[in-house]
Amino acid sequence: MNIDYITFSNLIIDDIVFPDGRSSMNVTGGAGLHALVGMRVWSDSIGYAATVGADLDQKHLDGLTRFGVDVNGLVLRENYATARAWQIFEEDDTRIEIFRTNLEEFRQKKVTAADLPPSYRQAKGFHIQWASAIETEALVRDLKVDNPHVKLVLEASMDDSPESQAIWRRIFPQIALFAPDREEAGAITGQSEPEAMCDELLTWGAPLIAIRMGARGSIVKASNGEGWRLPAVPTHIVDVTGAGNSYCGGFVTGLGDGLSLLESALRGVVSASFALEQLGLPNWVERPSAEAERRLNWARERVERL
Repeated sequence: MNIDYITFSNLIIDDIVFPDGRSSMNVTGGAGLHALVGMRVWSDSIGYAATVGADLDQKHLDGLTRFGVDVNGLVLRENYATARAWQIFEEDDTRIEIFRTNLEEFRQKKVTAADLPPSYRQAKGFHIQWASAIETEALVRDLKVDNPHVKLVLEASMDDSPESQAIWRRIFPQIALFAPDREEAGAITGQSEPEAMCDELLTWGAPLIAIRMGARGSIVKASNGEGWRLPAVPTHIVDVTGAGNSYCGGFVTGLGDGLSLLESALRGVVSASFALEQLGLPNWVERPSAEAERRLNWARERVERL
């Protein structure tokens, strides 16, 4: 059976330190994990493509399975320690990530397209937060050969700079959405205002751009001129880590399910709100459909057309 939505990314074990000195150790994390939380709000068919080591605590696999994640895409790499990092938060929610394992090994032993199980190849959509722009270009090409109609949602890669513009110009026409945060988009484009960032990136060939702005919400613009400003959904915040990844995870399910730009983006903002409410995985195992619909309606009433 094919899996509908895949995150092609990473798994990192987080050791979290809060501004007041509290800590929470051995928490399942990583961009891929948080994207899955966003997908799970809307889909019962989600899969995880990432690498792990033999040292991975079984509790993490059990938690993923219980949450409804297909883990057949998790690849065991020999002589690899599962990525682990300190996540240190300041009072203003600034996050400092310090790898406890070998960062170069983390990059070298990442998941590849060749690792994907057959059940992932015909997915409706992929969230990708993975590698350099040049490596991402090859991945996108590979995924589209097997599945030309797949919806690909990309976050910014590790080497984003104005020099990578030529590569992005080749990638963007092949994807459904590019969704950097405001800082990343500014670094890539050299622009200072979110709408100008969107406009610049659209000239590079992207059909759709979303600029994520944390508590200030997000703006979304399409190549056909449609644009929206969306609010952040209020919720009880426990951990801000990964809300942007969850936004992308929710967004890709909307695109894959054939929803409009606005309704897909609304899924993204609702997914982000669920990611904020706990450390790591939520404790619900059934999709919170009623609460998701309530938050969807709240956000829909507050969008602004650009």
